[in-house]
Amino acid sequence: MNNTLPIVTVTLNPALDRTLHLPSFTLGKVNRVDTERTDPGGKGINVAKVITALGHPVVVTGFLGKKNAYTFQDYFKQKGIVDRFVETSGENRENIKIVDTTTDVVSELNFPGMIPTAADLKNLQDILRKLAVNHKWFVLSGSLPLTVPTDIYATFIEMLHQYDCNVILDTSGPALSAGIAAKPFAVKPNLPELSQLMQAPMESDKDILGAVKQLLRQGISQVAISLGEKGSLVGDCQQILRAKAPAVPVSSTVGAGDAFVAGFSVGQARSLSLADSIRLASAAASASVILPGTQAASLSDVNKLINKIEIEEWR
Repeated sequence: MNNTLPIVTVTLNPALDRTLHLPSFTLGKVNRVDTERTDPGGKGINVAKVITALGHPVVVTGFLGKKNAYTFQDYFKQKGIVDRFVETSGENRENIKIVDTTTDVVSELNFPGMIPTAADLKNLQDILRKLAVNHKWFVLSGSLPLTVPTDIYATFIEMLHQYDCNVILDTSGPALSAGIAAKPFAVKPNLPELSQLMQAPMESDKDILGAVKQLLRQGISQVAISLGEKGSLVGDCQQILRAKAPAVPVSSTVGAGDAFVAGFSVGQARSLSLADSIRLASAAASASVILPGTQAASLSDVNKLINKIEIEEWR
C-alpha cells in the first residue's frame, strides 16, 4: 500500500474555535479578556491541521456553511490542505473556549451549527465514493448536525468498506454506538465516552481493559483510549500498550485528542508498528497542549517529545 497517500478527514459540523484567555473567570460577573484567537476548527479539521504539520498529505471534506466558508477556505489554501467540502446554506457555528489562566480550567460553549439537506448528504456521499477509489485511510470525527441521522457514520463506514478503506472513528453517544456496529478499523473514545458507551463507570484499570477487550471482540481492529493526564492506551488482538508523555507546560487542552488521532492515523497510514503509532500520537497530543487555541504543533516540536514517550504493555 502507498504509505504517502493522503488521509481523508470528514467533519460534518465545522466550527470557528474562539479561545479567550482571562486571568480569572467567574460566573455572573464581568470578566475581562487578556488575549483571544480564532482558529478554523471542528474535530476533523483539527485532525487535518496536525496531519499536515506532521508532513503527511491530507484531504478534508464534510459540510461547510457558505456564509463564513472563506475563513476555512483561506486556511486550507495557506496550509496546502486539499478542500473537498460540500458547501451548504447557512453559516458554520462558533465554539467559545474560556481559559482561566490562574486555575487552567477551560469552559466551553459549543453551538449547534448548520442544518444540511438531504441533497447535501447525497453530495457528500458521492464525494466520499470518489475519494475512496484512490484513498485508503479515512478519519470520521466529531459531533453531528442536528438533522443528520445518528447512524450516518455507520453508513459511511459500510460504504468505505466496499472500497477496502480503513476508517478511524472518533465521536460519542449514539453516533459512536451505531458506528461501532459497522466495524471501523479503529475507534478512539476518551474515558467519559467509553463509560457512556459501556454504560458503566471506568473507575479502574481492570474496567478500562475489559472495555477495550470487549470492543476488540466486536470486530474493531484497534482501540485507542485517551486517559487524560494518565496518558493513553491502544490495543489490538495481540497486545495492549499504554503510553505516558512527559510533563509539559499546558496552555490549552482543547484539540489534544484530535492531535492524538492525527498522529495515530499518520502512524497507521505509514505502516508503523502499534508502539510507534501510539508514540507519535502521544507526542503530537503533548506538543499541542503547549500552544494556545487549536493550533497544530510543528514537526520539530513533536520530534522533541517522541523519544520521551514511555511505552509499557498492559496485561
